[in-house]
Amino acid sequence: MTEEIVSLIQPHDRYLIIAVQKRTLDDSAVRQLVDEIYTAAPNHPTLPIVLDMSKVKFAPSIALGSLVQMTKSFALDGRRLVLIGVDARLRSAVRVTRLDSILEIYNQLYDLEQAINRPHPLK
Repeated sequence: MTEEIVSLIQPHDRYLIIAVQKRTLDDSAVRQLVDEIYTAAPNHPTLPIVLDMSKVKFAPSIALGSLVQMTKSFALDGRRLVLIGVDARLRSAVRVTRLDSILEIYNQLYDLEQAINRPHPLK
């Protein structure tokens, strides 16, 4: 049995863009995504990590917890983990749980471009 693709790594000159390919981030998909991010990140050590969530429609609490954990982990190394393309329902769940104070979320890459020069919120 072959594993489904969870993410596509898209190097960019200013970011490491990781596009999530799953509609639902279940336990298995989250574990694979975390592994893929931690594998790709050292190959681009100076770039902020942009997680494109535009295909994701559902992410349970385990997924949100993993995103928070990675955000804090990368912040310790002086790196940013930024989410773009977050579905309105998912964004609402992030807001209700007050995780929006930890997770950096932008509508699209253009919005990230506008914000990238702002100070890192976890510093």
